[in-house]
Amino acid sequence: MTCTIAALFALIFQLGIGYYSYIDHEKHTIFFVKKGLTFKREFVNPFANEGDAMPVGNLLPSVREELADFCRYKYGTAKSDKGSLETCRARARIIL
Repeated sequence: MTCTIAALFALIFQLGIGYYSYIDHEKHTIFFVKKGLTFKREFVNPFANEGDAMPVGNLLPSVREELADFCRYKYGTAKSDKGSLETCRARARIIL
């Protein structure tokens, strides 16, 4: 019974908690409650590090896809169009 409860807790944690890291003189890890369930735990916020944020249109397709995943699970952004990702980019730069 205890193993079942522990396994259930671990599954809920795996599905519901995500994180991303950024570097500001040292590495920081930010945990968040996901807005949707997925087994993916580590996300990439390409705008978390210091420096000027590039417009979404200038991102490589792979980085843009990582940003769409981050926005979907961190903020609940359903669309991955340029306008939605720009809005998410602005939110991601403010909340570190």
